[in-house]
Amino acid sequence: ALYGGPYPFIQTGDVRRSDGSITEFTQTYSELGLSQSRLWPPGTLCITIAANIAETGILKLEACFPDSVVGFIPQMGSPTVEYVEYFIRTARDRLDRFASATAQKNINLEVLEAVAIPTPPLAEQARIVAEVDRHLSIIREVEAEVDANLRRAQALRQSLLSRWFKSAAN
Repeated sequence: ALYGGPYPFIQTGDVRRSDGSITEFTQTYSELGLSQSRLWPPGTLCITIAANIAETGILKLEACFPDSVVGFIPQMGSPTVEYVEYFIRTARDRLDRFASATAQKNINLEVLEAVAIPTPPLAEQARIVAEVDRHLSIIREVEAEVDANLRRAQALRQSLLSRWFKSAAN
């Protein structure tokens, strides 16, 4: 059996749900599964090329993944993995247009290799990543606040309706 062993097996849905940082998985590989795959190191950028086109996430653990996910490990002098991850997020819609219109949309490595990624100096990449991180953090805080306010509003609505119906019944 390929599955059910000790090796995390990252699938396209895991990448999609990761919000850029892959820490969770829904399947594992056995020794047999690993023999047909590769154990990718933490820090690998995962990019989906089937189903959910160009979804991305950075591995935070050692893991395997199927052919529907490709891995990017930065080399010395290449863009940082965080910078590439944010860039691919911004290019996702354009990459989706290159997906073949088969039963399940997919792109291939040739399409990904042809993507021109602007590469400023590493210090500038770090500033860009820090600024994007800062803005995403603010967005997450606002989303959490909105969610909390929606829950409070729903509870208040239920309370008011309950009071109204009790008053109306008396």
